[in-house]
Amino acid sequence: MTNVHRLSPDAYTFNILINSSCRVEGVDAAMRWFEEMQRRSCAPTGVSFNTLMRGFFREGRYKEGLKVAHEMLQLGAGLSVASMEILIGGLCGGGDALKASEVFAEFLVDAVVPEGFDCLDLVESLCHVGRVDKAVEIVEMVLERNGVCCLSVPAGITVLDCLMKAGKLDDVCRLMGRMVGEGIVPDTISCNCIFEALCEAGTSDANKLRILAKEEGFQADGVTYSMLVQGFGRQGRVKEGEAVLDEMLDLGFIPNIVAYNRLLDSLHVRRSLQ
Repeated sequence: MTNVHRLSPDAYTFNILINSSCRVEGVDAAMRWFEEMQRRSCAPTGVSFNTLMRGFFREGRYKEGLKVAHEMLQLGAGLSVASMEILIGGLCGGGDALKASEVFAEFLVDAVVPEGFDCLDLVESLCHVGRVDKAVEIVEMVLERNGVCCLSVPAGITVLDCLMKAGKLDDVCRLMGRMVGEGIVPDTISCNCIFEALCEAGTSDANKLRILAKEEGFQADGVTYSMLVQGFGRQGRVKEGEAVLDEMLDLGFIPNIVAYNRLLDSLHVRRSLQ
């Protein structure tokens, strides 16, 4: 067509041909246009690579899709957020979350993961296949390399929730503390679920995390305070319970009767032992 109209195709022209061929005939047909594009010294764009990568993943050809991503980096095209979403989403969707985690870790170390990419799909996939350890490893790696832009609040909550379900409360405390230290603070409902689990386990970590999160903007509600008061009462730690109760009342929250009775009962028990 370009010969008939005496026009030289540009990158946009080839991207149209690559995309349409990929959808109608398959990725092999699209690759022929990609090769023709390079033969004519027309530099491929991110759209060119993304289209091919998506095409390979759509056809279940994961190794070739990954090869396209590496070629992008070799040619200096760089990975966009869309590129990473296609790559990680394609591997996870193909049932290879572990390979996706390896690729993400490799790219994170090489500092080629684009700012704004969210690893939510990756950690969800890892948790879904029972590899919470890998999900935790990914989150810790992101935090260590100051890649917090890759870790959204939902991604962090997903991993914390999986750890809670596995009964790994020490890991929950440690990881949430690190997340909060980087300004990644779960929402109030999620925090309350974590605090409740910690209180029921008989630890004081819930209030420590609440104070740490407060420094990063977390706003506790009446449920949070009632839970903590009840937890301290259950543990017989009356002074700490009273301090939280006072803070709660100062903020205008009214404790529920269960929390109040629990603290009151602990106070009477302590006095009877004196």
